[in-house]
Amino acid sequence: MFLLQSSVRRSPLMVLTRLPNIHKLPRSGNYSWCKRVMSTIAPKEIRIPIPSGHIAGKIWNEGGIPVIGLHGWMDNAGTWDGIGPFLPKSLSLIAIDFPGHGFTPMMQTGGSTFLDLVLLVERIVQHFEIKEVRLLGHSMGAGAAFLYAATFPKKVKKIIMIDLIKPISVEAGDQPEKTARSISELILAETKLGSEPPRYDQSTIVDKMIKGYNMSLTEESAKILLKRGSIDHGNGEYSFNYDPRIKLRNILSMTFDQLKAFARHLECELLLIKASKGPFYEDKAIYEEMMTVYRESAKVFKYVIVEGTHHVHLNDPGGVLPMISEFLIDDMVDL
Repeated sequence: MFLLQSSVRRSPLMVLTRLPNIHKLPRSGNYSWCKRVMSTIAPKEIRIPIPSGHIAGKIWNEGGIPVIGLHGWMDNAGTWDGIGPFLPKSLSLIAIDFPGHGFTPMMQTGGSTFLDLVLLVERIVQHFEIKEVRLLGHSMGAGAAFLYAATFPKKVKKIIMIDLIKPISVEAGDQPEKTARSISELILAETKLGSEPPRYDQSTIVDKMIKGYNMSLTEESAKILLKRGSIDHGNGEYSFNYDPRIKLRNILSMTFDQLKAFARHLECELLLIKASKGPFYEDKAIYEEMMTVYRESAKVFKYVIVEGTHHVHLNDPGGVLPMISEFLIDDMVDL
């Protein structure tokens, strides 16, 4: 079940019937709509050159209308494995690994902010020469999608934000101390770079990942993320491959007023999908105020609550796939 609230300047979104769990879709279930339009080509691994090295990722249905997939903190491009193969065949999902995640090395500076991710998205847009982009983001990736769309409003057609209403804001007076602490933690973490990470057997590393995500992941979802998020040492032992610096606090965050100022620059269509059991990082009144700005600024704003945890799109992609697909293609004549 889900709750749909919308603020639309034209015809409302048609929400399709909820599909079965996509992880089980090829074996059972009524998925005739999905089967008719889905891409049947396996994803292609890609490397996008950037000044500090490369961004790794994979692309489903190369050559279609581009959708950039942006994963959450500590995740990787595998977060879209239940979505990518079943999107309409007219869409091309470009799923990337952020720096320090998956198969992408950490940037040389080590520290990061949301605006570093905005810069990264712009590099990807320029690499693929995308004139009008659609963005699909989860958690941290949703925050990056929002800020990119607000920074470059003329370049963005639509964004989908999954289980993040806004980036976490900071009180202006608290920022200097937070920045100092973040820099100190970063320099300390750099002294540990190159050390051998702990090794685990498969069941242990899966269990650690599930517990590390506060039980947001199913066992199957954890194994999917570990395909890009771990090193197989070939002897039954595995280790995590993320750069330890990504676990540190942002060096610089934005105040709520700054985030609202960005939101007022939105011109695209926005679908915000909130998981019923997902986290709220700030007072709900702040989120309500932010969504008021979305309603006033976005060309179309839709807020949907779906049953599930923070990783609902990975645990049960069938619960969100229809609305994602319909939102991305509802202005297209031909699937």
